[in-house]
Amino acid sequence: MTTPVPRSNALLLNADYRPIRIIPWERAFLLVLEEKVDLVVGYAGHFIRSVSLAFDKPAVVRLRKFAATEGRVRFNRANLLARDSYTCAYCKVRPRRAGRPDLEELTLDHVIPRAQSRNGRVFLPWVRKHVALTCWENVVTACRACNCAKADRTPSQAGLRLASPPRVPTPIDVLRMGVVRIAIPDEWSDYLPDGWRGYWSEELVSG
Repeated sequence: MTTPVPRSNALLLNADYRPIRIIPWERAFLLVLEEKVDLVVGYAGHFIRSVSLAFDKPAVVRLRKFAATEGRVRFNRANLLARDSYTCAYCKVRPRRAGRPDLEELTLDHVIPRAQSRNGRVFLPWVRKHVALTCWENVVTACRACNCAKADRTPSQAGLRLASPPRVPTPIDVLRMGVVRIAIPDEWSDYLPDGWRGYWSEELVSG
């Protein structure tokens, strides 16, 4: 079963063809007109028309000049769930409802709990440093069952194990965080890492 393809966005590539971010197609079209990007792929059969001209609707565009991609990501629930691919950090369950993330079954969990913090800070053994209680490196996505089982304990105290240590998102994480929220148009497939396209259309293999 195919997912409806959104054509309201365009994929922006750096000058070296590495994907950077998702932008509105209107922004992409304006950048084409300003000659800041080159049109790489247009949406098949979709055009932007004036009285006498027709332009391809941008699906993928590439910057003419290389741009640095470092940047901070706002720490909030939506971005944290996306960073973790809407998957429980402990049992690896990805709750779904009608083919989409079941947000009611996903919670946020402090790996080192508030009860064990000191002056709003905690020590993270996996990075060997003190951090703020609520930050990228100490908060993960957890299903309700795991969160309740863990309560105010550390994972080891609760008999749970982190699938991977939480981290501050990298530039490629930032892009993936946008991609996992939508169905990926066919026109983008050749420019994204392998495995991203089937995120919503393929069932997980348990194991």
